[in-house]
Amino acid sequence: MPKSEIKDTISDSNWSKHIDYLRSIKDVVGTRQNIAAALKKSILNNLPNEPFGILLSGGVDSSIIAKICKDENISFRCFCVGMKGSEDLKVAKEIAHLLELELVFKEFEIDEIEELLIKVIAILPSPIIHNDNYIEYMVKVSVSTVLLAAISLGDERSFFSGIGAEELFAGYQRHVKSVHEGGKWRGMNIKGLVDESWDGLKRLNNLVISRDKLIAESLTKEVISPYINDELIILAMSLSTDEKIDSITNKKILREIAVELGVPIEASARKKKGAQYGSNFDKAIKLLAKRNGFKLKKRYLDSLISKK
Repeated sequence: MPKSEIKDTISDSNWSKHIDYLRSIKDVVGTRQNIAAALKKSILNNLPNEPFGILLSGGVDSSIIAKICKDENISFRCFCVGMKGSEDLKVAKEIAHLLELELVFKEFEIDEIEELLIKVIAILPSPIIHNDNYIEYMVKVSVSTVLLAAISLGDERSFFSGIGAEELFAGYQRHVKSVHEGGKWRGMNIKGLVDESWDGLKRLNNLVISRDKLIAESLTKEVISPYINDELIILAMSLSTDEKIDSITNKKILREIAVELGVPIEASARKKKGAQYGSNFDKAIKLLAKRNGFKLKKRYLDSLISKK
């Protein structure tokens, strides 16, 4: 196993080379046992020396992190945000009750979400639009708004996040398509699961890691992502397709690990949508676009970008 970990800012090209290096490592076999052990080690090795938070969406990824920390008798608080009626808030409250976790949460009003949205657009680089990448920018903005809202609720400086698990364990819709009907994703032909997953990891730095780093640093905070770990990546990417996904379930082995850890079924079996949907923040952006006289979200975002 490689001992190097990339924790600091890295260029997309160097990140891509690092992922190619991890892909070149052979003769590794991932199992429930060694994947669970690698994830636990990644969490414990990254524990801050001060109070920290866990971004608990009520999905399997973040619930596993919370359960491991709970079982280790580590002191932390969980955080979740959404609009009224948010599925993430509903399930996060259930998980927090069942696992006896302290949950800090807030139902945001639409005007508060607009304020957060303006802040996020000021923090993130303005998009260079070509082909279909405006979709990527809209995802960055909406998810970043959720992140900014959540980490603003507490004085904690560090927050654990479940990002990365979707790519490692075939959690996205494009992974489902790669196994079944194929098709296109953001204008690109969907590949087989192995190539699609490795390509997704290559895009992770630009789409997710750098995004979360910018948002956190705007508040002098940090996001800790234990799933983005060399050993865990190698083990997870060695799994066969049917260990990750079938016609009924995605992230199969991760859900099995969750059950073994005692994560409630409300989280272990939950088929979660993206943070922008589970929080209803995407719905809020649509309502804001309409309220400001725009039919399309991207036109509304254009108007906000022009005011930067």
